[in-house]
Amino acid sequence: MLGTSPESKGGIGTVVKGYAESVRPKNYSFDHIVTHADLGIAGKIAVAGKAYCRCLGSLNRRNYDLVHIHSAFGASFDRSIPFIKLASKRGVPVVNLIHSDDWEAFYLNASQSKKKTIESVYGLCDRVIVLSDEWRDCLASVVPVERLAVLENFTPVYEEDFWPDWDAKTIVFMSRLEQIKGCNLLPDICESVLQRVPDSHFLICGNGSMKEELARELHRRSIDRQVELVGWVDGIKKTQMLKRASLFLLPSYGEGMPMCVLEAMGLGLPIVATEVGGLPQLITNGQNGLLCTPGDADGIANSIVGILSAPETLAAMGAVSKERAYLHSFGPYSEKLKAIYDSVLEEV
Repeated sequence: MLGTSPESKGGIGTVVKGYAESVRPKNYSFDHIVTHADLGIAGKIAVAGKAYCRCLGSLNRRNYDLVHIHSAFGASFDRSIPFIKLASKRGVPVVNLIHSDDWEAFYLNASQSKKKTIESVYGLCDRVIVLSDEWRDCLASVVPVERLAVLENFTPVYEEDFWPDWDAKTIVFMSRLEQIKGCNLLPDICESVLQRVPDSHFLICGNGSMKEELARELHRRSIDRQVELVGWVDGIKKTQMLKRASLFLLPSYGEGMPMCVLEAMGLGLPIVATEVGGLPQLITNGQNGLLCTPGDADGIANSIVGILSAPETLAAMGAVSKERAYLHSFGPYSEKLKAIYDSVLEEV
């Protein structure tokens, strides 16, 4: 298994950590080779170089039945290229799990030469795993449909006996503070909700390029006391933040299968999110949350106010969230992953 360090920030790091600690497809075992870590440029080059040297010495069919690589778009895609080419050259089947959120920027708006590179690299993969039906449709323009497999993410957080405090009226956002995550909408959403539900509270968890801009705008609107910029959280602190919440918010413009939503569902939180990526596969309107149009700050705020105003709705939606989260726990996920591995090896 090739991918980022389990200690890396973000959803991919969470997934890799889950693979290292809890994903157990029957009759398979992982040898995890770290190809990336949250270091400076020199450190990242050193980690990738060390990983490639190790693969040069050991990546062959005598040592490995297949290679499972975790990749995304941008720099992550570029880092994956030499490993995919090496495995393909040596006849080791490649399973490429793509963690992604913006197909338009990565492929549709790319130059012709970049498009050819993407098509060539993905063409070397024996199976490309995507996180949702929507992403399968996107990748089908580049990868033969028979080589595509949909595998929704697991949740590393599932507590059967925990239930949120519905009366707290606390809304948590947990992601990178970037435009793609809808962070430009957060001030409008928060202000609108606070005007109508003055005893509500927001926890904005994450770091990113928009953090300072957000802080300034929240202060300008005099809502910075009720909208707390928590910073990046992971591990125990992440779970603690989720346990303080009554509702989870993710107003993204693009997503794959967000780990943060699955973790929130595992603690029984209703979800207000946008209808993008794999979110419609996790959330059904009126059952475990509400899906809104990307960019519609008013609609998102109205959805939050509507749910917060009905504690019985919060509880009912939370129960459905937890039921669905169980289906994404490690056991069912491992069985689905095993089926993908088996199908690849049957074709070799």
